[in-house]
Amino acid sequence: MTRLVGAIVILGAVGGFSVGSAEAQLVELEPPRTRFAGGVGVDLGVPVGEFQDFIDFGGGLGGFFLANFDRAGSVGLRVDGRVIIYGHETVHRPFSETIRRVTVDVTTSNFFVSFGAGPQWTPATGRVRPYLFGTVGFSYFATESSVSGDDDFLPPFVRSTNFDDVTYALTGGGGLAIRLSSGHVPVSLDLGAEYLQHGETQYLREGGIEELPDGTVLISPIQSNTNMMLFKIGVAFGFR
Repeated sequence: MTRLVGAIVILGAVGGFSVGSAEAQLVELEPPRTRFAGGVGVDLGVPVGEFQDFIDFGGGLGGFFLANFDRAGSVGLRVDGRVIIYGHETVHRPFSETIRRVTVDVTTSNFFVSFGAGPQWTPATGRVRPYLFGTVGFSYFATESSVSGDDDFLPPFVRSTNFDDVTYALTGGGGLAIRLSSGHVPVSLDLGAEYLQHGETQYLREGGIEELPDGTVLISPIQSNTNMMLFKIGVAFGFR
C-alpha cells in the first residue's frame, strides 16, 4: 500500500509538471495582446497593365498604423501611406550661360505618394499571423527637378515641380506578421503584397522632359492607368 501511494504521488507530480509545461507553452505561443500597431518597410513596385508599357519598376518606403477593435487584434482600422519612385535621371549642366566653367547636377525624379484607409482582418493567433486588408484613398503623381552641386556635398538649392496629377487609389492585399519578440512592445517581421489600382492618370516617365536647342523645355506627359503590384518587407510594432 505504501508503494502504491508513493507511485500515485510521483505520477501526480509528473502529471502536474507536464500540464504546467503545456500551459506554459500555450501561453508562450499566444500572441501579445495589443490595441495598436504600426510599422515601416521597403516597397518594391511592379507595374501591371498599361503602366508596364512605360515603366519598368518602382521602389520606395511605406508605413502603416492599425487601431484594433478588439484585444485579440483580429479586426481593426488600417491607415497606410507610401512614396514610390519609378523614374530617376541626372544630367550635368553649366551653372549659367555666362558661367559655363561651373557645372551643377540637375536631377529629375518621377514618383507618387499614396494614402489610404480601410479594414484589416487578422484571423489567426500564434507566432505567425496572416492578415488581409483593403483601403480607399488617393495618390499624388509628380515629377520634380532639383539643382545641386556636382561634388555631392551641396544639398539641392533649387527645386521645381514639372508636372503633377491626382487620382483615386484602391488597394487589396495581405501578408504575414512573424513575431520576433514579445515584451511590452512586441516586434514582428512584416511580409506583404498588395494590388494598387488607380484611375486614368497623367504622368511623366524618364525622358519625358526634353530641353530643345532654342532653350525651351518640351514636356510630354503620358495618360494611362497606373496600376501596380507592391511587395513589402518591413518591421511592425505592437502597442498595448
